[in-house]
Amino acid sequence: MSDTLDLSSYAQNLPGWTGARLAQLVQEAALVAVRKGHGSILRSDMDDAVDRLTIGPRRVGIELGHQGQCRRAATEVGVALTSHLLRRYENADIECCDRISIVPRGQTLSQVVFHRLEDEKYMFERRPQLLHRLEVLLGGRAAEEVIYGRDTSRASVSYLADASWLARKIVTIWNLENPMVIHGEPPPWRKKVKFVGPRLDFEGSLYDDYGLIEPPINFKLDDQVAERTEELIRDMYNRTISLLRRHHAALLKAVKVLLNQQEISGEEIDFILNKYPPQTPLSLLLEEENPGSLPFFNNREQVGEFEYAVLSQSGDQNV
Repeated sequence: MSDTLDLSSYAQNLPGWTGARLAQLVQEAALVAVRKGHGSILRSDMDDAVDRLTIGPRRVGIELGHQGQCRRAATEVGVALTSHLLRRYENADIECCDRISIVPRGQTLSQVVFHRLEDEKYMFERRPQLLHRLEVLLGGRAAEEVIYGRDTSRASVSYLADASWLARKIVTIWNLENPMVIHGEPPPWRKKVKFVGPRLDFEGSLYDDYGLIEPPINFKLDDQVAERTEELIRDMYNRTISLLRRHHAALLKAVKVLLNQQEISGEEIDFILNKYPPQTPLSLLLEEENPGSLPFFNNREQVGEFEYAVLSQSGDQNV
């Protein structure tokens, strides 16, 4: 096991995993390290093992074309970059990106892995935290619009579905955005005790037979909820668009690096944000000899190669 490897971070980012499951993860990482010829288990081996056990092995023979890879990279980078920008400029209490990959695995063509927060953060989520998380989910479509204009694709559809679900929860169940009174559903302890056996036909209604939910008094409630949800998503989307447009150069640089390396870490995203501050002209990026590389930062590769070289030398001396 490499000394630079922190097993506690993997245990925190994999909630619900038992000790036996985590032991299987380390065993899988050891097998990955052996296949790659490493002398010890490195961080890249653990990440590969996590992906194999959670998503699946790499898909061989299924590769996207250049245009498809660009779309997937723009979507995933937009989601990750939005989280880093919100944490940096608005002190948002949300997850930061651990790594991005556009290598097809299992049933997915790309993925973003986030660092999980403490359990208490999820037990007592507040309105600013939920709104920031909504902006992160909208970052995929916003990044596509910043780079390609209104010519967006289906690459960000899954994120839009999650954003719609979250916005509807904020408006209705949590009642956090412009609180509204929902009529027609009395609490369970005020409902009349009424139970009728199940009907033999399928014409019975749950309202009449079981008395589970009272018919709503406000017949326009669904339309009002849909309107409020759409308004909330539109406001958060406009904020995300303006945020990414101020960092257009950093967004484009991260996409090019991801296309070149197939994977990019959260540390590399922070490095790109530091090197390309807001309002950086795109001409500086286009004038670079190789825009898809990070000549001053290859943290993961340098650490892995250095550790492997040291371990190989010590092994040769022992032999």
